Amino acid sequence: MLRLEDIRFRYKKESEKFFHKHEDIHQEFKIDVLKVLNKDHAEQVNVKPLHGRFKGYSRIAIGSYRIIYQIINDEVIIVSVAYAGSRGDIYKRFQG
Repeated sequence: MLRLEDIRFRYKKESEKFFHKHEDIHQEFKIDVLKVLNKDHAEQVNVKPLHGRFKGYSRIAIGSYRIIYQIINDEVIIVSVAYAGSRGDIYKRFQG
């Protein structure tokens, strides 16, 4: 069973700024990722794999915000957050 301490999170600069302003969303995102990785109540997490040019990424919805992320490497889990922002413009701004 993974713990938060076992997961390394990497953030692009824009995501880091977003999470600095929205610490509550940041904490909820981390907990949601942990649930998904552990398959522990993952059905409670609003997560979807992305398709097309975004293939390989997933998104987690928290309220009106969307966080696009990618899980890299199964042994040492690194969650790379590509973009976090409002639902209205996240896919327009994310280049993949």
